Amino acid sequence: MPPELLCAGRCVGQARAAQAWHCPSGQGHSVWDAVRMPLGAGTPVDVQRREDSATEGSRRLILAANRDEFYSRPSKLADFWGNNNEILSGLDMEEGKEGGTWLGISTRGKLAALTNYLQPQLDRQARGRGTYGLSNALLETPWRKLCFGKQLFLEAVERSQALPKDVLIANLLDVLNNEEAQLPDPAIEDQGREYVQPVLSKYAAVCVRCPGYGTRTNTIILVDADGHVTFTERSMMDKDLSRWETRTYEFTLQN
Repeated sequence: MPPELLCAGRCVGQARAAQAWHCPSGQGHSVWDAVRMPLGAGTPVDVQRREDSATEGSRRLILAANRDEFYSRPSKLADFWGNNNEILSGLDMEEGKEGGTWLGISTRGKLAALTNYLQPQLDRQARGRGTYGLSNALLETPWRKLCFGKQLFLEAVERSQALPKDVLIANLLDVLNNEEAQLPDPAIEDQGREYVQPVLSKYAAVCVRCPGYGTRTNTIILVDADGHVTFTERSMMDKDLSRWETRTYEFTLQN
């Protein structure tokens, strides 16, 4: 059975999951809520342990995601939170929005992530997005950097069965930190209009490097056939592009 490939933020991949991943319209829930909410409307991906014919070393889910954000926005590094320490995620600490997150997974196998949609004005009626290749646009909008990044991701995944876990993680981090601008790209220019023009050459790469804003967190999540989760987060420290910290957490999904 092939792994389920999921993407969030500027991550790059293609969904093969049978289940849909929905964000409630109106943005009524944060990812923090979504990871904890029961099955139903707005349910995120449910990555449960399953006994099947998957071969040893196979992976049920491979996720690679970038968090692009203002460097000055305060946040906490990934750790276990919640009443029973059941949710592993970073935490947004922006004043008035403390406790939200951009990507999280629970020990019971629920995973959720969110990303922004680039546009000059906010559309509060916009529909949510799901399990697909995602950038700051609608589902599968063919931004050149999304197509380029997806190809890099799929190539890494195709090699994953033969790779040790640490090598696969290193390869996926290389994908997330690719700074090759994919230009010209009329789609991104039309969507961002004058807003994106000053930083187009930086914004059109999988890894964004703009003054005061850009890719500040890389996250890799692997779930194997036995429900063992490896969560690796590489984060910029103190708004300094030369200082990064990598943390890895491992646990087995609860039945």
